[in-house]
Amino acid sequence: MDKVITTMLLLIAGVIATVVVINAILPAVQRAGSDIIAASDVAGNRIRSDVRIIELSAVDTDDFAQVWAKNTGASRIDAIDKSSVFFGPVNNFGYVGYDATSECPTPAVPPRTVDCWQYAIEDDTQWSISSTVRITVYLSYDLAAGTEYVMKLVLANGIIASTTITI
Repeated sequence: MDKVITTMLLLIAGVIATVVVINAILPAVQRAGSDIIAASDVAGNRIRSDVRIIELSAVDTDDFAQVWAKNTGASRIDAIDKSSVFFGPVNNFGYVGYDATSECPTPAVPPRTVDCWQYAIEDDTQWSISSTVRITVYLSYDLAAGTEYVMKLVLANGIIASTTITI
């Protein structure tokens, strides 16, 4: 009889220990699985995305430059305004903030004191596959002849395209 009671107690303790271990491990496995799925989605988005700068246009004494970039990837590019734009002389370029307001191209009180950029999709309503976007960078200074400028576009997902131009 003692052996039966001991065996039952050991069996119950084993079941309880198994339940505790499963309750401790299962949430960690589920979290790891969802992290892997999220990382896979981000990696897939980066693999399907690509952009190429096809033209950079700027004229000395102007206070703006225009760049045309083509979506050469396999998916639509969303949130263009979340992209980062860098522009300036090759050894002194800096971040230019996005500004959708009319103050960006034509400030109420000239001259412009802060660099800004805006975009327009040239041949579609979204930046779809093979569509082109025109980015206009409005500067707080005039471009100078004989100076080499760099334009770098960084999409929200980290894809980078850059080019240089000598005015």
